[in-house]
Amino acid sequence: MVAIQSRKKQKKLRLLVVEDDAGVAYSVCRWLREQEDVRSVLAANTQEAIEVLRDIIFIESTFDALLVDYNLGDSTGVRVIQEFRDEFPIVPIALMSGSEDISLERWTRAQDIPLFRKPLKLDQLHDWLEGIRDSA
Repeated sequence: MVAIQSRKKQKKLRLLVVEDDAGVAYSVCRWLREQEDVRSVLAANTQEAIEVLRDIIFIESTFDALLVDYNLGDSTGVRVIQEFRDEFPIVPIALMSGSEDISLERWTRAQDIPLFRKPLKLDQLHDWLEGIRDSA
């Protein structure tokens, strides 16, 4: 397992994960729990993600990053990204997808959003999280 190295008692990264596939959600969240400096919150669909965002705004807090699936049962990850960026424009975002749709790849590139293909490679997720940690 790849683990993010702890650094001088830095605060934990707060990550919102939006994934409707229970198996993928379980795997990602289990791996995230093993990381010493990452706390994650899971939303299973667009509506849950928007509710979490409203709650976090209400308590005047934020997430340090958003990891969202593209194909959600009630919408697409693009809607979650738009809602998230409206409130937190500088917070890093990554999109997950099992689709090989080339237009999705173009869109993520134009938005400067990493696209992680499923099945996820944990080393890519690790590197993304490390980049966020290093830039904080």
